[in-house]
Amino acid sequence: MKTLLLCLSCLLTPMWAYAASYVAGDAINPISLLDQNDQTVSVTDETQVLLFSRSMKGGDVIKEALTPLSTTQMPVGLVYVADISGMPSLIAKFVAVPQMQDLPFAIGLDREGEISRLLPDTKDMATMILLNQRNILDIAYFDSSEALGQALAKLNQPQ
Repeated sequence: MKTLLLCLSCLLTPMWAYAASYVAGDAINPISLLDQNDQTVSVTDETQVLLFSRSMKGGDVIKEALTPLSTTQMPVGLVYVADISGMPSLIAKFVAVPQMQDLPFAIGLDREGEISRLLPDTKDMATMILLNQRNILDIAYFDSSEALGQALAKLNQPQ
């Protein structure tokens, strides 16, 4: 009887529970988070570029690439999400988030790490995910703000 229950529970467990991370061709679930100014940031069907960081170094790459951009230079449909769950909550609350409030762009903050757990990343790198109707077209990783800035500039060029 125990064996039967174990087999049934394995069969009924959703397959997404075993997924390591999204890959090209997958559809990303809608994401809605609060940013550093407690405003809602969402990944929707209109999102074309999703920047993601899970580490401080990856976040620095994205911040350095986005900070000098004007609103007209920012790619249309860009959303930035950061997983800050690994940061001690007191540091996040009293140091990191207040520093982020001075930035000229929104950062959707995943404070628990659950919402962004399936987003792909590579250690100490920034992730750029190109989307069409929340379907992943391409995933790229960047270890320098210059390379990320060049990739973002290419997105703004007419096709």
